[in-house]
Amino acid sequence: MAIDISGRHVVQGKYHMVCAAVSARISPNFIEKIHSVRLIPRVAVALDLNSVADLISSACMCLPGTIIAESGDFFNLDVWRVRSILGRDFKYPETLAERTSIELAHHISLAGRRLITDSRDDKIDE
Repeated sequence: MAIDISGRHVVQGKYHMVCAAVSARISPNFIEKIHSVRLIPRVAVALDLNSVADLISSACMCLPGTIIAESGDFFNLDVWRVRSILGRDFKYPETLAERTSIELAHHISLAGRRLITDSRDDKIDE
């Protein structure tokens, strides 16, 4: 399961984040099948490890498999620490397919965040 969070920067004093979770079956080189895609939005006042871990846990709830994310998403913590925080199996990407699935999750989270923030900007102008 590939994870990516978009919106980890301040906008009007808050973090408008979107987490994308892509559940997929992968081989070492290819994404073989996409099982499901989830987008979870979250607005936070502070960006810390607890808020990121909570967002990722919410996105992965009831989805089987190992969580794969870039090291920057977890503030470059060791894998064993991230496993203990999330309470499930976790790894950083190693294969081409793992990197490709994270790239897919990145595009999905970015597009989802743009949809959410663009609709909010339209309401602010009214």
